[in-house]
Amino acid sequence: MATFADQKNRIRRSMLNLLSLVCFSIMLCAVHSVESSSGFKVPKPTKTQAKWLDYEVGAIVHFNMQTFDRYMKPGSVASVDTFDPQELSTDQWVEAAKSFGAKYIIFTIDHFSGFLMWPSETDYKYSVKYTKWRDGKGNILSDFMKSSKKHGLEYGFFYSVHNNWYMGVDNYSTWEPSTQERYKEVVEEQMRELFNANSSYKDPFYIWFDAGIVPGVSPDVGPIIRELASNALCDECPTFAGDQGLRWVGNENALAPLPHWYAVPKGKCSMKTDNGERKYYVMTYKTVKEESNSRKPWGKLFCPANCDTVIRQHYWFWEPYTEHSVKSVRRLVREYLTSVGHGCTLLLNLNPDTRGLVPEKDHSAYEELGKAIALLYKDPVTKSFNPKLWARKEKIWRFTGFKSFNGSVVLMEDIEKSGQLVMEYELKFKTEDGWVSTDQAGSTIGHKRIHPFPKALAEKKVSAISLKINKLVTKQKSITLREVSVYNWNEAAKQDLI
Repeated sequence: MATFADQKNRIRRSMLNLLSLVCFSIMLCAVHSVESSSGFKVPKPTKTQAKWLDYEVGAIVHFNMQTFDRYMKPGSVASVDTFDPQELSTDQWVEAAKSFGAKYIIFTIDHFSGFLMWPSETDYKYSVKYTKWRDGKGNILSDFMKSSKKHGLEYGFFYSVHNNWYMGVDNYSTWEPSTQERYKEVVEEQMRELFNANSSYKDPFYIWFDAGIVPGVSPDVGPIIRELASNALCDECPTFAGDQGLRWVGNENALAPLPHWYAVPKGKCSMKTDNGERKYYVMTYKTVKEESNSRKPWGKLFCPANCDTVIRQHYWFWEPYTEHSVKSVRRLVREYLTSVGHGCTLLLNLNPDTRGLVPEKDHSAYEELGKAIALLYKDPVTKSFNPKLWARKEKIWRFTGFKSFNGSVVLMEDIEKSGQLVMEYELKFKTEDGWVSTDQAGSTIGHKRIHPFPKALAEKKVSAISLKINKLVTKQKSITLREVSVYNWNEAAKQDLI
């Protein structure tokens, strides 16, 4: 029978063992915490990616055989001589893009129809080379590049791999082994033709493979692009984008969900799901929230999203009798605020008609949008460059008060230097009645976050803003932002542009 002393010793030993176990667990947690925080390296953009984010606004031109015949389908396409844009002017396209502030422009050199906008030397008979238009000597891709350079815009190419109706390809497949192999050869030959060192088309700023590339299913363009066009930004190139990748945001409404993170896991620089299916979203409040919650900041690869949309709702190619669908300037400004204003970029479509020209009503809308965007930055109230903020400590900017319901706060991170760091923040406005918070909780900032003044300000006099960074991706105690600015939007509101 155990004595009282034996029981006391057993209790003491048990307590010591328990204490040792607790201390060991705490040490493990501490080590794991240090490893987690120090082991994560915040991804940063390449100079090309950073330049693209700074461009903020771009254009994409949808002009191909679908402009002339919208009823085509796999294995049944319009004859080459259907293509006949007698007044075509790529200068006019680029001028339209510049009118709304585009800094780069992308062209659909091959779309679903499979019709090529350059006179390919490959063994392929569906291109401008085989038309009566300009006696088969036309080269729209070359004209497009010359116009882009002339007007100071970067240029890019949009190429559809997943569909080629001329060759009977639908969703990457011809459903027949011999024709599938022939299609694979054609695409790979055209990639080498476009991007080889002696090509006049080499070194584009941007390449977009619509719907992406599916390894083992698509033609094997990855190694070709890595070898011949490694400096180009590559959109929807999940496994071979390297550090020059971009991805589609997941909708065609110029809407970047919040929080909006740039980091992705390696090999996931795409909107493709794991099984190769493309994600599409009908963007409601619920789906925006779900998509936002699925994005995390701890990816290893910097891969920002483009936010594309159309000028005519919802037509990518020109169609007759759709002038009524040209978006209002107010709507386009809203889309600017949910794309650029959410840390994304705005990629706006141009759809030249059968003349080969941007329609007059569209052109007018582009010009009005350009004026409206300029007005958003016309009247700065205060600007602060490179301000240092301590985590969880409020910083206040005071300025001469102005009475306005219309205005904004612009926040920018120094993405190129530090990557994307801000996870949560609070933004408030000082009025004669006290401080008013923003309508939306502050989550990510990224390249740029635009906060329109909250409705609660009404006609109150605003004399200061406060910003508090509550949570960063890393354990650092401070952050230097790129910019914090306040703008007066009264003039834009008077012109009914916002």
